[in-house]
Order: sequence, then C-alpha cells, then structure tokens
Amino acid sequence: MASVMLSLGGFKFHIESAAYNELIRTWQWRWANQSRVGVNDLLQYTGQAATKISLSGRIAPLFRDVGTQQVSSLASLGNQAKPLLLISGLGDVLGYWVMTNLTENNNKFIQGGVPRGQSFSLELSFYGDDLSNP
Repeated sequence: MASVMLSLGGFKFHIESAAYNELIRTWQWRWANQSRVGVNDLLQYTGQAATKISLSGRIAPLFRDVGTQQVSSLASLGNQAKPLLLISGLGDVLGYWVMTNLTENNNKFIQGGVPRGQSFSLELSFYGDDLSNP
C-alpha cells in the first residue's frame, strides 16, 4: 500500500485513493470596528477564527483500480456532520476538524462515461483538540 499523506477520520489520502497536490492552511484574526465621530475607527480584537485547511488534488480512477468512489467516500464522511480526527502522514495528531466544503470535477471520459481523471477540493475547519470543545 502507498504511503499515507494524511488521514481524516477513516479516509486516508494517498496515491491509491485521493492524493492532494496542494495543502493551504489559513489563519484569521478578527478585529471589530467601532465608529467614532471625527476620528479613526477604534479596532478591538475579538479573537481568532477557526484555522482552515484547503486540500486540492487529483484522482486517477483507472490507476490500480482506484475507482471513482473516492470523492463519494469523502462526501459520506461530511454527511455524518461530526468532527473527524486529522492525522499527518508522519503520525502527528492535528486535532479534530469538520468538513465545510467538497468539490468534485470529472474529465476525459471513456466509454460508458467513466472519467479518466477527477479533481477535488476539500475545505476543513478546526473544531478543537478534543471533542469536548469547551
């Protein structure tokens, strides 16, 4: 079996399932504006937004019988509507994350409508280090 790049819940990203080409991590800090008469707005720090991870990659359905069900498997995880444990390919536990967006693109079809190529993008938001999320 190929080396696992990342594991989300029970889904393992690797060359024989869905391999991502790009991983983008985003941090955001919130500052609220308070309007004031005759002077600049007052900015007040209100906290850090949830960290986000965006993955995008390709799937080769005909490679080693990978098949066309990889994105559907990810969608099934998202349909569970629960936080999933994210673990790096090196075994680092990255906490619990929720799926917020999944997109699939199919192209280069062969007989029967089977795509030769699929691409996907997945967005995750950090839920917490554990399920209690105080």
